[in-house]
Amino acid sequence: MGMKTQYKLHIPARRQLLGLIPFALFYCAAAILGQLEKARTLGALQNLGRIVAWFCGSYAVLLALCMVFSGRKEKVRKHRAGRWYLYVLFAVLCLLCYMPYYLMYYPGWLNNDAVWQIEQILGWAPGSNHHPYFHTLLMKCFFLVGYRVSGTYTGGAAFYTFCQVAVMAMVFAFFLYWLYRRGTHLLWLTVAFLFYAVLPINGMLTICMGKDEFFTAALLFFAWMTMEFDLDAETCEKGWAKTTAYFMVGLLVCLLRSNGIFIFLGTVLASLFAKMSVSSRGVSGRRKIWQGKFPVRTAACAGAVLLCYMIWQGPILRALHVEPPDTIESLTMPTQHILCAYLKGGHLTEEEIGMIDQVAPADQIGEYYNPWLFDLVKNYIREQGDQQVIADHKWDYFKLWLKVGLRNPFQYLVAEVRQTTGYWAMYVKDYEYVYGEYYMVDNPFGIEAQRKLFTYDNELAMHDFLMGFQDLYNKVWSLGLNTWLMVFGIAYLAYTRRSAMVYVPFIMLLVTLLLAAPVYNEFRYAYGLFAAFPILLAHTFGRVPIEQAD
Repeated sequence: MGMKTQYKLHIPARRQLLGLIPFALFYCAAAILGQLEKARTLGALQNLGRIVAWFCGSYAVLLALCMVFSGRKEKVRKHRAGRWYLYVLFAVLCLLCYMPYYLMYYPGWLNNDAVWQIEQILGWAPGSNHHPYFHTLLMKCFFLVGYRVSGTYTGGAAFYTFCQVAVMAMVFAFFLYWLYRRGTHLLWLTVAFLFYAVLPINGMLTICMGKDEFFTAALLFFAWMTMEFDLDAETCEKGWAKTTAYFMVGLLVCLLRSNGIFIFLGTVLASLFAKMSVSSRGVSGRRKIWQGKFPVRTAACAGAVLLCYMIWQGPILRALHVEPPDTIESLTMPTQHILCAYLKGGHLTEEEIGMIDQVAPADQIGEYYNPWLFDLVKNYIREQGDQQVIADHKWDYFKLWLKVGLRNPFQYLVAEVRQTTGYWAMYVKDYEYVYGEYYMVDNPFGIEAQRKLFTYDNELAMHDFLMGFQDLYNKVWSLGLNTWLMVFGIAYLAYTRRSAMVYVPFIMLLVTLLLAAPVYNEFRYAYGLFAAFPILLAHTFGRVPIEQAD
């Protein structure tokens, strides 16, 4: 079907002009705080000038882009008929593109987290929910099947990795197939295919033994269902099937990552609010705020997910004798806030310093403090300190954090910025390892890399290619740009008065990173957002399917 695009710019309404202000403020704050060291060397007037320039520039660019994109006039495209063999074709092509990585680095890349999980699987270490135990059990199912078939731990790891590769190929194929059926332009569909199948990032992460891939798959489906499924609509076809699917995917999001429960709850609350509110005007001309109809099925489904999650986290894990994560694991930001105030010129009383000293020697902790990496302090407290003091006096240490923060807000801001800047700033100070930190570590199982089909020279060439691509990524992209692009997508949907619910799971993902990320620019923590861009951008800027057209 031939498509002809025309542009007709319209004068924005007052609502549209005002609606872009919060997004311009975000870009302004991200740019200024992302260069905090530079801001501290400049005077007040210079910083004020930078703030005004960034705000005005961001607002002008946002307005211009929104006017251009919204001014497109093109014929809507009909949904394409579904053909099952196209899904199979997408899945097979993705799998074929990933297989060279799998065969080159057979049985996969094993990091220290996976080593600990395999030790739990084999009974060499007690069960722990530090890495979600549900994923450890999932890994156990595949690992033991491979072990029993091959008789080796290498075979166990290889079978798990292959299943992970196959699952991710099918997941990405599903979204390619959805884009095809939605009527997506073939050019964008081709770009999406290259993104999922050919981009080395996706291929490499599929062979890494860890929770990130399965969680990413669940998160993508959860965002898609949040956008596509209206469980309470009177016209909802196959309502119970969709409710069951939403329940299963929501539960997987909660169980596969420790921050998944917060992503799920935040998204559900936003969804309930959106379903109960309306943007239309009543007969009297006054704007209605509430529909007055509570979305019972959505709430019941979310309640069932929450109940199952609580049962899993409580009685089931206790029955399995699984140890919970230790106290300090979830206290990244409060600890960094207090230490920044203590070590970087803040004011603390002797009593407050004494409370720090009860957890770890206050006069030595500065040797381990790193404003961009919490792991050093965390491990020091585990090995040399007493984190049980915090667990036994939670309220006292919460008041410590609050009182110190009220006296030292600037130090808290600096700590927050430095610990999270990689996730929202355009540039970061360190080289970002997209997949380069994953490798076959030394392990007690005798698992070693065993190339299949390829030669040593092939491996050298592959290594040069992968490192070259990672270098290219660092030159043209960053985790912060993921967030900048996401915010622009939300701004455009707000400008055009369309729902931005598809973005809410990724907003919640970012919020959890701002509250508890132990590393300031770890790619795998935000991989879910990166992997979602073909879906998000197609929904935001793509042609509207004819069923959704005005």
